[in-house]
Amino acid sequence: MLPQATSEKIVLSIDIDYFFAQCEEVRTPELVGRPIVICVYSGRTDESGVVSTANYIARGFGIKSGIPIANAKRILKNVLQAVFLPLDLDYYEAVSDGVMQILRSGHPVVEKVSIDEAFLDITSECSRDYETARGLANRIKLEIKERTSLTCSLGIAPNKLLAKMASDSHKPDGLTVLPPDKVKTFLENMPVRKLIGVGPKIETKMNSLGINTIGDLASFDESKLSSEFGKNMGPRLKLLAQGIDEEPVKERSAEQYSRIITLKADADSFSFREELKPLTEDLSSRLKDAGRKCRTIGIIYITSTIRLRNRSRTIDRPTYSSGEILCHASSLFEELFASKEMVNLKIRRVGIRVSGLSSGDEREPGSSGQLSDYFG
Repeated sequence: MLPQATSEKIVLSIDIDYFFAQCEEVRTPELVGRPIVICVYSGRTDESGVVSTANYIARGFGIKSGIPIANAKRILKNVLQAVFLPLDLDYYEAVSDGVMQILRSGHPVVEKVSIDEAFLDITSECSRDYETARGLANRIKLEIKERTSLTCSLGIAPNKLLAKMASDSHKPDGLTVLPPDKVKTFLENMPVRKLIGVGPKIETKMNSLGINTIGDLASFDESKLSSEFGKNMGPRLKLLAQGIDEEPVKERSAEQYSRIITLKADADSFSFREELKPLTEDLSSRLKDAGRKCRTIGIIYITSTIRLRNRSRTIDRPTYSSGEILCHASSLFEELFASKEMVNLKIRRVGIRVSGLSSGDEREPGSSGQLSDYFG
């Protein structure tokens, strides 16, 4: 009999669907509906390297993370619409930062787990009511979709473990609500490999012990688990199988802030200084609100060839001044257009990134600004 997990907390797990490949679909809409494979090229040959990830269409043909690029190309050799793209981490990080800023706007506790995942503790926002939580989750999904064109899968549950498993259970673009009284049914007949923390080796060993489902693990003798998996890991696995996870959602300080917009018209010269002002004002507000200053100021730009590039400089004295950020960003754009890099190229999207964050000497009141469109 599987015990019922109980908790007064309500945790929301957000997982952006097939993130890298979906970013490429947003950047180049003509790719939608085609198998997309994101590759980490070694540089030795056109096929050397490994697959980082792929969209669901490519996965349907058997493309998996970590397989050689050459193997992936053989699998998709007869799929004429398949596209292989290099990993563009700077672009993905900029998109991720915009999503995380949406989450941090108005939600008290946000834990960024990775570039495409986060947890929110929404207990106080929902008064411990799961239907209220459902409504909040739908609003978050809609805002992310409207501002970034990205879909994401959400899970709502009494703790981080269950929320993550809930978001994983319905992809893409899913929303799974798992109140305490539904946990038993959700977990009991699920294959044990679906439990977070159970890898292939542990699964094989559990299967040999007759543990095939999470329900089997939850009711298995704890002393035997300790002897097989260790005195710490054995009991821990049993607790997880019972849906028990006491790890709190922990707010983590951002390592950088960035804003990206689409220019009103493609630019072949630095003619868009005024369009940068709202970006610098917003970044300044975010730094002040966090009581932090930046030491590095960078520019982000996407050219007419649809590639994202960046430049940055480290300044002598940390700042949160919008005027200083604008001055340095403008100088970087002027240097860019004076370089050979921009010959026969235009810029269609631009952004500013501040990093090298440190604690500010003071936190100015009245500095919070309204959330505006982070993706133009």
